[in-house]
Amino acid sequence: NEQCENTLYLLHDDVLCIIQVYGGLLHIMNSNRCNLEICVDSWPNFNTVICRRQNKDLTDHPVQFPNLCTMFTKDLVNLRAMLMDDRVIDWTQDTIVRGIPHTYCDLIKEVATSSGMDVKEFKDYSLMVNHNPESLQHNKSDPTLKISSLQVSHAELVVKHTAFRGSDLTLSHVRSCIQHLPSACILDDSGNPVSWCLTDEMCEMRMSSTLYEYRRTGYMKTVLIALSKQMHAMGFPVYGHVAEGNTAAINMFKSLNNNFVPGKYAVQILVFKRAS
Repeated sequence: NEQCENTLYLLHDDVLCIIQVYGGLLHIMNSNRCNLEICVDSWPNFNTVICRRQNKDLTDHPVQFPNLCTMFTKDLVNLRAMLMDDRVIDWTQDTIVRGIPHTYCDLIKEVATSSGMDVKEFKDYSLMVNHNPESLQHNKSDPTLKISSLQVSHAELVVKHTAFRGSDLTLSHVRSCIQHLPSACILDDSGNPVSWCLTDEMCEMRMSSTLYEYRRTGYMKTVLIALSKQMHAMGFPVYGHVAEGNTAAINMFKSLNNNFVPGKYAVQILVFKRAS
């Protein structure tokens, strides 16, 4: 595990290509509650890494987690060979490929569509990363706010405010993330979340939202600081994706001393479903 972790750090200096795979690897090394596994083209020296759900988990618990994967490569020809190996990616199942640079997208779409998959593409997301926990220390939260972690009972509220609401798979996934992974929220006087953010299997901060009547109060900034500190303390990377046109969110993240990957490395998300 230590050798694999060190090798991943040395593979490439572009954080966009590596951070999601690294986040998944850390969860594997810390009890692996999300049932992930790492596939490489060779060992101990490798050019391509794919982090994905264990095939057994997809068979035994088909609705608990989506068939999520992310990848890094130094050789697109090598990546193609791995994507075409059904021991690595099962293209008979709906699949989400997340957090990949645009340079991989055409290849992945080509392989998936040739296997009978339809594709939906979400693009133009910037990557924000916080490398320095000390940069958060001067941000003091309002002591009167009730900062807590999300509970499984809050999952329906979270899903209601996501772009993918309405899917039973999404609800099951959110419940599992809340149950097993770090999250943060602000509670009202009745103990209900009014602003929140959770993390997923790749350590990414996701699905953040604030109820309309509590917006422009600084609550989201407080939630992100609390969650970032928690992630740093656990030794996890602190990062997330922001739509390039969302200037308000980008300005907020910059105020927290987050670094942004340049726009030319815009992040892509690909969702594949069996063609009807």
